[in-house]
Amino acid sequence: MAGGGSVKAVTVKAPLAWAIFNAGHATLYRNEHIDCPAQLAIHVGKFCTQPDVEEFSRKSGLILPPRDRLFLGQVVGVVEVVRCQRVRANYSRVWMLANPRPIKRFGWKGQTQLYDIPDDRIDFDASKNPILEESGYKFSGNPRGEWRVTVWPHPTEEDRYSYAAGIAGGVMGGGIYGHTLLHGCYGDPEEALQAGIKELYS
Repeated sequence: MAGGGSVKAVTVKAPLAWAIFNAGHATLYRNEHIDCPAQLAIHVGKFCTQPDVEEFSRKSGLILPPRDRLFLGQVVGVVEVVRCQRVRANYSRVWMLANPRPIKRFGWKGQTQLYDIPDDRIDFDASKNPILEESGYKFSGNPRGEWRVTVWPHPTEEDRYSYAAGIAGGVMGGGIYGHTLLHGCYGDPEEALQAGIKELYS
């Protein structure tokens, strides 16, 4: 999007964010009013447990990825709010959503209310996202803390894949020559992902 302005954003629970962009879910229940039509960035809430995912799946009938692959704490896409209607029963509002578009994901600190994000952070080229991504928390050993592993095409070998990994705010270097943040050469993205996770825990 053009820089210099801002786009409205809202933080939603991870299973709901997944459903908006992958299963055609088209409503949000909120207390705030929003002028329509409006572009709205969707930020995935950082806190989610696997039981939360399973409960959403049970109620919705959808099969979701595991909690560690729901892009927690990231802005994942933009939707259009086409209608904002008061719900008489509890005086909240229902926002009707349309045109969900994934973006190049990026980390952001969520808020409970409607907020603004600089519009120059919104990049609709979703091909810049990793092929696979998983995150978690390492509770023991050194280093420990939040980790993230992403899988990318190998920089020189066709149909091969490498991983990048970070933990506790740092990243693993010393990888492929000329591409030091990328590691390994694997024939399958899932294999590369699991190798990166294993390396963090070794």
